[in-house]
Amino acid sequence: MPETPKTDIKSVIYRCQDGNKSAFRDIFELLHDAVFRYTLSRSSSREEALDITQDVFLDLWKSLQTFQYRSDKRFYAFVFTITKRRLIKYYQRSRPEYELDETRMLNFSYEIEFEDHRQLERWMKKLKPKYQELLRLRYWHDLPFSEIGKILKITEGTAKVWHHRALKKLKDISQTS
Repeated sequence: MPETPKTDIKSVIYRCQDGNKSAFRDIFELLHDAVFRYTLSRSSSREEALDITQDVFLDLWKSLQTFQYRSDKRFYAFVFTITKRRLIKYYQRSRPEYELDETRMLNFSYEIEFEDHRQLERWMKKLKPKYQELLRLRYWHDLPFSEIGKILKITEGTAKVWHHRALKKLKDISQTS
């Protein structure tokens, strides 16, 4: 999730908890793009991603009343958890096939050749879930390792190690298929 020095998340959250809808608009403006990009990469269409994103912010508005601020990092993790739960509900309703932007996937450090994105998705499903999530955050969302570490609750160094391992395993899988 993005970090911006202009927005004091703590005070905005407290204003939201007091029922200030314009403060929630600040949170929405800060997080909307990141939440939407993430849901778009995990859903079958733009319309579905918009619906899921809308549901995420409705859930966030309801949940903020009981949320206890400890740090910006925890707040972003809280939003990410809501997003993941909404996506789980979406997956339970349908089994989507989503398209990936091929230009982003060409950024892989290793030469991994694939015929189409469905083939790449099948290979990725053979990876551990933590590696799948890391690769999606890195290549679908162009997030730096420091942000990935915050989202996955690991250090930046661990994110880099997992990245290296995930790409190596993905290359091995692609060569045996």
